Amino acid sequence: MRPFTVDDLLKLNQFAHRCPWDLSPDGALLAVTLSEANRREPLGDESSARTIHGVHLESNGAHLLLLDTATGESIVPFPDASMSWAGRWSPDGQTLAALVVAPQTQACVGLWDRRTRKVRLFRDAAVHCGLNFCVPQWTPDGLRIVVALGPADTQATASPTDPDVIVRSYDPKELDADQNQPFFQRRDASMCVGVVDVKSGAIARCGSGLKFNIPRLAPNGRAVALLNYIKSPVGGRLHYVHDLLVVPVDGREPHVVEKDVQVNSYASRLSWSPDSEMICFVTGAAKEPHHLWVVPADASAEPTMLAALESAPHPYQAPWWSADGKRLVWLQDGALHAFSVDERTGYRLSEDPSATQLRVDLLVQRHGESVLQTDDRGDLYGRARNGRDDSSCVVRINANSGKTTVVRSLPLPTANEFTTTATREFLFLRDVATGDEVVDAYPMDGGTPKTLLTLNPWREETETPSRRIIEFEDVNGRTQRAAIFTPPGAEDRDALPMVVTVYPGRTNSERHVPGLDIYDLEIELLTGAGYAAMYPDAIIEDHDPIAQIAGVTLPAVQRAVEMGLADAGRVGVRGHSYGGYAVVALLTQTNAFRAGVANAPTGVNMTSTYVANFNAMRWCEFNGGRTGGTPWEKRKRYIENSPFFLLDQVETPLMLVCGSKDEPAAMSARETFLALRRLGKRVEMREYRRESHVMAWSAADTRDYYESELRWFDQYLAPNLSNPS
Repeated sequence: MRPFTVDDLLKLNQFAHRCPWDLSPDGALLAVTLSEANRREPLGDESSARTIHGVHLESNGAHLLLLDTATGESIVPFPDASMSWAGRWSPDGQTLAALVVAPQTQACVGLWDRRTRKVRLFRDAAVHCGLNFCVPQWTPDGLRIVVALGPADTQATASPTDPDVIVRSYDPKELDADQNQPFFQRRDASMCVGVVDVKSGAIARCGSGLKFNIPRLAPNGRAVALLNYIKSPVGGRLHYVHDLLVVPVDGREPHVVEKDVQVNSYASRLSWSPDSEMICFVTGAAKEPHHLWVVPADASAEPTMLAALESAPHPYQAPWWSADGKRLVWLQDGALHAFSVDERTGYRLSEDPSATQLRVDLLVQRHGESVLQTDDRGDLYGRARNGRDDSSCVVRINANSGKTTVVRSLPLPTANEFTTTATREFLFLRDVATGDEVVDAYPMDGGTPKTLLTLNPWREETETPSRRIIEFEDVNGRTQRAAIFTPPGAEDRDALPMVVTVYPGRTNSERHVPGLDIYDLEIELLTGAGYAAMYPDAIIEDHDPIAQIAGVTLPAVQRAVEMGLADAGRVGVRGHSYGGYAVVALLTQTNAFRAGVANAPTGVNMTSTYVANFNAMRWCEFNGGRTGGTPWEKRKRYIENSPFFLLDQVETPLMLVCGSKDEPAAMSARETFLALRRLGKRVEMREYRRESHVMAWSAADTRDYYESELRWFDQYLAPNLSNPS
């Protein structure tokens, strides 16, 4: 066995975040999307969210794989592509559509023929890449594919004689629609609905000048519904204002179904009735009321509000329609709920979780479908958690009676709605075995599961950290927990140097399991370099974060030291995003840490962060800053909760890290560096010119960051092991 290294991190395969699996209609081939850091490329010059080939950060490094569900044999459908993702089977199951990047090609639509195993690329269909769940959609006849397209000429550049100027204007009488773009859009995006003719290769561009996330194709294949971004009101909290449009795929002009629809930033909670005549949509955003609406697709009548939802529904998925179009069905609070469209009444469909102790937390449905998918008995499958012992199981729910039956047990859940699919015979899901990710097939009759794919067989060669949960009491007397990971055999050594990873507002002890995503892989990098890695809970109140962060972090460190798990003289601290803010906040209040690394430390000086953009305003008022108002209303809170004004108290060497395309975090990092330098403090800053906030960085930059971070801690904490190069 050997320690886990940066080289291992770069070659590791993982399931791409939020990229849905798709099972062929005959159940024989399962399309899954993996992600590998070595495949990632840098961002484009004009984008903070897309790479040089137009790939969204979520998809950077993605590659498709097809699994034979009987034998586990794998097929690479696009072998010459540098990236491929979002596979979607045609209605007859003979062709796989996907989004593909090939040499000298922007991200485009690609097809793989199951019979011939040949590939076709529609290079003129340059897609506007959204989040990973924005997949190609087939029309029911299998002749056309619907996707979101970007500008027709993706290589167009301005003439040297044109002015190179950014204009921002605001008139309180008429809100500027460009002041606050959703995070998934480029400011200069000019999108349309693209319709690819599979036989001829012709590409029709329907609508123009649109800004949307997901086009929802009607069941009859004749039109798409989408939420077209308009604006975000000044002072608005978390909702964006969109117009609900219907765009015919035959080239006719789009029409507005409803104006000024207030939705969350994903703008994807739309679903069509089975007859394609009605559209369901959900309004509201986090911390705001949610409402369920239906409206005729031809705009012949005003929208009807069916219900005020008691709790927030799924952020991406609108309720499903029943096959007869009479009910809307959704998952909420551990149970399946339904609403009669005609009778305007809602009710719980599945059995009461308080009576059965079973809370359904996942329904197995093909992603993006509007109509609830059931078998010929009217049953659908889901995953449930048992409140008595926290075990997990597969349940069968009858969509008519709501009768819920336990089908079989499952291990602790690691799959989500994107990495689960089923036939009547098998449930296919993402699982975790000995620190690696696998695709398992669970027989519905309760038989022994079989593993179809192990993503990284070589992981058997690397050491697996030991995990331990400790409890500590924060300064307010609350009992919180921390997860501590140590190298194998650490119990036989003296107290280890320890690196604490902080992120306020989360139960971090439950979130982190080695090997599940880039942030969890950091656990193995640290333990492989000889450190104990601590992830303490950091539940704080909704105000004055700077003092609370110290009040929940320092007691956790002290408890680990008391238990002999960490050497008090060799403790470091690290964090990303809000965690980066927390690192700087901690170092202004304590000398308990010998070194710190703050990555993307948003909000160190909230008075400057506030005016970076409108998302930063929300961060300061409601999210990380938790000031509860503007700087003019809460001047004292802004200063007291900005670590910038306490930087003269810092004695701990600090490394600051940011991507140049990550504003306002990059601005915050620069300000902190200049201030500490002026104060004569030990500080280093690494700014990666072509990277953004999300850690889907290019392989070269990923390597440099992690190796530099480990060297920084090695310099000041001197671990028991030398870091493998």
